[in-house]
Amino acid sequence: MRKQVLEAFRSKHVPQNVFMPLMVHDFFESLPDYDKLLRADAKEFVDSTPSLAERFRYFLGMDGLRFRLAFGERVGAVFLGWCQGWALESTIDPSVISETHVDGRKTTYVTKTPVGELVSKHEVSPISHVSYVTERPIKTVDDLKVLRYVTEATSYGPNYDSAPELQQAVGEAGLFTGGGFSCPFHDLLYSFDAEDFLVMSFDMPQEVLDMMDLQHAKNIEVVKILARSPFEVFDHETIWDARQISPRIHNEFYVPFQKDYNDIFHAAGKLCFDHASGQDVTPFLDGIEAAEFDVMYGLHLGEENIDQMVDLQKRWDGRIVGCPGPDPDYLCRMSADQVKRLCGDFLAKLGDRKVVMGSSDALVPGTPVENLAAVSQQLRQVE
Repeated sequence: MRKQVLEAFRSKHVPQNVFMPLMVHDFFESLPDYDKLLRADAKEFVDSTPSLAERFRYFLGMDGLRFRLAFGERVGAVFLGWCQGWALESTIDPSVISETHVDGRKTTYVTKTPVGELVSKHEVSPISHVSYVTERPIKTVDDLKVLRYVTEATSYGPNYDSAPELQQAVGEAGLFTGGGFSCPFHDLLYSFDAEDFLVMSFDMPQEVLDMMDLQHAKNIEVVKILARSPFEVFDHETIWDARQISPRIHNEFYVPFQKDYNDIFHAAGKLCFDHASGQDVTPFLDGIEAAEFDVMYGLHLGEENIDQMVDLQKRWDGRIVGCPGPDPDYLCRMSADQVKRLCGDFLAKLGDRKVVMGSSDALVPGTPVENLAAVSQQLRQVE
């Protein structure tokens, strides 16, 4: 199936229906069989739960990968290893000192440089066991001098060692997407407090614009390294900012940068993804098209917007492969019959067109396995 999916992405013609949901570690950890294997392998626990580092280590390791592949086959899904094809190694000047301080579920990251330091804080939710940011590293424009120092002190080189093993393990079951590079506005949006940064964008300080130029130049270097790697698909993951930014910001601070990165990848024969994360991207369609993405994953498919998704598939016919899918909350809460009905209604209006269906975002813990199988069954039923 890997070859068929890649050819569909290249040709922008989908010859058969495919189910390719986004499943990450916390969903798998809600499966008893996976949780048992994880706990048997883990060496570090926080409040009787394997630490976040242990959970990522197992998820990204070969044992976790084998479980994920078997599970995908069980529910009739094509494997999608999201941003797990990392092909870089970084070197940072010794004058930059990084410290990590763990206190139970709370972690503080400190970056010290000769021109100042940056501090950010994270906390792991006791309910979802997912880490979230409680303090951003950039508080004021003055802090950018530290970020600039760190950026200039960091160099990148290729590390393609993991690619053959990963691709051999997955085989024809699916594909990995490599981690591309986000545009500078996206990175700074989440380095500052997002609200403060958006207000700042109405009259962007020169220091911020200079920082963006530096980051973009560094990103170009990195993308050239990634483009030479064995991985075939790269994901930039920036359009999910649609819930916060305007089309003006997108056209000015996202599209030109993304187009530069995509041009480099395309020249090397690579494919470029972005991930909508279920956001309404309707106001951003012109910019998405101008950036020349090959695939737009994570488009929200709901009972209320079936016609909109059908129209988008028609608009992008031969230009971009749009991958719509039910909302993770819908997949978790609704019955298998309701899930099949939603997908069936969409496919009926789609007519003879075929679709690569995903999920509009990562599956949430506790999603019934039968609901995932229901999507696959509905897709096969109309073949």
